[in-house]
Amino acid sequence: MAFIKICLAVLLTIFHTPVARHMRANGHNLMLEVQSSLGFQRSQAIQARLAHMEEVLGHTFNALPRNSRGAIGSSAATYALHRLFLQLHGWQMKDLQPGSSSGSDRRSPTMTLALGASHAQQRLRDAFEEQLTKHGLDLHSLAMLAATIENLVQSKAEQLLNASFQAAGIFAPPSPGLSSEDALKVMELYMAGYVLGVDRTGPSLANELQRLLDEEVMTYPRWEEVRWMLLDATKEKLTYVVKMMSSILQVAERKFFGMEEQACQSLQDQLQSMEDRPGSGRVLLKDFYGPALLSGQFEFTESVSFLRQAGVLDESDTASPRVMIPNYLMADSNCLARSDYFAVCCSDQCEDFMDRLEALLQAPSAPPERLLELVSGFPEATNMTFSGELTRRLSQVAEHHGGEVPLHGRLFAQWMHHTFPRTCPFPHVAGTTTRESFLAFQEKQDSYANFEEMKDHLKAGQWSKPLLTETSDFGMWSEVEELVDPEGHKNFKPRREDWETLSWSTCCLLATLVGFSATLPRKDISGRSSFHDKKMV
Repeated sequence: MAFIKICLAVLLTIFHTPVARHMRANGHNLMLEVQSSLGFQRSQAIQARLAHMEEVLGHTFNALPRNSRGAIGSSAATYALHRLFLQLHGWQMKDLQPGSSSGSDRRSPTMTLALGASHAQQRLRDAFEEQLTKHGLDLHSLAMLAATIENLVQSKAEQLLNASFQAAGIFAPPSPGLSSEDALKVMELYMAGYVLGVDRTGPSLANELQRLLDEEVMTYPRWEEVRWMLLDATKEKLTYVVKMMSSILQVAERKFFGMEEQACQSLQDQLQSMEDRPGSGRVLLKDFYGPALLSGQFEFTESVSFLRQAGVLDESDTASPRVMIPNYLMADSNCLARSDYFAVCCSDQCEDFMDRLEALLQAPSAPPERLLELVSGFPEATNMTFSGELTRRLSQVAEHHGGEVPLHGRLFAQWMHHTFPRTCPFPHVAGTTTRESFLAFQEKQDSYANFEEMKDHLKAGQWSKPLLTETSDFGMWSEVEELVDPEGHKNFKPRREDWETLSWSTCCLLATLVGFSATLPRKDISGRSSFHDKKMV
């Protein structure tokens, strides 16, 4: 057994080197394309972010199924980048949205690169797409794609800042810098556009910003907090240059995300106080509309049709529909700061659980007993009792896949929802929800429930007798599996212990290959070849 492992280790060492060298060369070529398309200065900024991007992506990358080159495919890359931008910035990237749990439904992670519609960006997208299609992306190339997308988003922010100068009547910032009063005016215009989103570009963008500040920004309930945040940032100096203002605005964006997270937590706390049964993660529709009907609150007023298409409703008991708390928090009606690239929404707290599991397992799948051991060790699981129903269903998922549970699939996400119903959203089967944005849905039919509609649900709920048991929460459970990367899982190599079943004849063949490779004359790779390899790194 030990001999087999030694054979395999030697073979991997022999054959891994040319593959790794080839992948490094591809990464070098991609960076050259980034420099050619975006310019030297921006490519340097992207290169400076690579180490951090690799560090943040590492857990997820190592837990995804990879090909023989150690690279991931398109759907897995989309998943990893979606997770990354949520973790780093709280961005729900539009072109990286899962949409469903189905890997086949996912769009290419390179689509974001072409949003600028410039020839250079299209060429850059083609280069990444070719690498993805032919070889997949290793961790370094994935980090490069992530840093490039981040840089493009930041360049969009620069356009918004330039338009803010124009809207303030400052067409060329004076060389000594702006007064604190003018700087504050410009930054207020910027944050108005950032918070409420702008749907115009080009010359009309400045007019749109001014309109938002004059007419709409007061509809945002925390605008005064944003203004005080900017006022506090402009107290210290008399003059401000553009670079300094950009830094202040980046900090303001992060603080804005923190403010929105607090608002989301407040919504979550209020919904949990209205649960049909403690810890169920579900609120009866009649109780959901209660605060608006009885207290005149503005929250919890979305129409049933919007909630249904957004995947928020549990209608397994048709007489007593219920709102699933984590699905509601993730709905588009709770998003702000919409741009061409992303929106800032309530964070998916279940992502933290997945990050921990990926870091601990470093593999795409695990036995159900191991997953139960790890999940039960989470601080959030303290004092939790893992019922026989939960254990049985996790074992069924493992049986569905021949003994192990894939981490990145709909069935495990469904199990996590029932384990942490207050935290993990229910994963709907692909095609059963549309998840249109709140504004897009409003163009077709009313996204808000009127007073009569809410009152009808309140009356109907008073007469119904919902099932308030633990097993009733499994009414939406389905056996439909949708893997993030079906092909990757299909080609996933056996776990280490599976190699121990290799026949003795196979081991002898491996040993022969190892011995033969040791007798081959070694080519001198010093001098120019060695220098070339270093350049590729």
